[in-house]
Amino acid sequence: MDIFTAVVRHLLLIAVLLFNVPVFQAIIWSPASNVLLAGSKSKSHVTYVESVSAGIQKAVQECQYQFKWDKWNCPEASVFTNTQATREMSFVQAIASAGVMYTLTKNCSQGSFEDCGCDERRNGDTGGEGWTWGGCSDNVRFSERMASEIMDDSEESQDAITVMNLHNNEAGRKTVKQTLQRSCKCHGVSGSCSLQTCWNHVGNFRVVGDEIKRKYFKAVRVDFVSGKLIDGNRPEDRPRAVMTASLNRRDLVFLDQSPDYCRANLTIGITGTAGRECMVREDVGDSSPSSSLTEDSTTPSSFRWVKQSCSRLCRSCGMEIRQTEVVITSSCNCNFVWCCQVKCDTCRRTVTRRTCQPIGSLL
Repeated sequence: MDIFTAVVRHLLLIAVLLFNVPVFQAIIWSPASNVLLAGSKSKSHVTYVESVSAGIQKAVQECQYQFKWDKWNCPEASVFTNTQATREMSFVQAIASAGVMYTLTKNCSQGSFEDCGCDERRNGDTGGEGWTWGGCSDNVRFSERMASEIMDDSEESQDAITVMNLHNNEAGRKTVKQTLQRSCKCHGVSGSCSLQTCWNHVGNFRVVGDEIKRKYFKAVRVDFVSGKLIDGNRPEDRPRAVMTASLNRRDLVFLDQSPDYCRANLTIGITGTAGRECMVREDVGDSSPSSSLTEDSTTPSSFRWVKQSCSRLCRSCGMEIRQTEVVITSSCNCNFVWCCQVKCDTCRRTVTRRTCQPIGSLL
């Protein structure tokens, strides 16, 4: 495939994404639009367009998972049109940067790029007692450098929001490196595992999302002074946070107070909490979408956080909780019939759905 054909192919891919994928139909959000369609250096990164697209899409999906039970639930309209430098936008920036780096890492390891392969720099070195570095470690050095070039080059000015975005871009990439996992293979007589060879690799992106959500809770409100971000030193803006003398590059930072997410504001893509489903303790069981959660879960989407959602989404927003009974139909009692079919019964069960509604409304 010659260069011209390759360029045309990727331009067609961009066109398809813009017109057919919902995430990109509103592609006026700075990182996505600039990364894919602008910037002098990005033209040399045309090889990575598919990875960037997949990374942004993965980031949006993760954002919507992480904020499913929050007042702001990462609606696409808000993500792509909100230009406020809020705590929520710091999460969006970081998860997008992490998503691009993560996808570049995975695709590099799968041999998708001619200029990237395994990171074997430490192979043969002693990593710890009874193990050495070996195998095919994910090349996060490559993906971090490439993601930095692609994401950061899309920020052209040096105003407050740009500097904030650059900081959060880096925080997202550092999170990918923070959450690397080590796998090992045993060596020795009869599987004695007297020596292990180990390598690093990225894990599930959910781990990255969980860590960035934790950073979101501890995000630092900052001021922009003389071209630099400094700690705003306002503890009331940082619930659960510990004040720091200087900004850490791993922290998320934001400039503006978050708006009222209880009420709809379509100008900046806020849908409000009216009509949102919520959960209470008895809902978080085997039949709920959160059935995998446990009482002692430490993730941001933990059992405790989910079962308090009705109080957070409804009562704290001045709304009442409306209960409705819904009949759910699903396949059940499935059996394999020789040869070669799977036959199932149709089962129906009634579940209680709780939603936030304005007090006195008839809906």
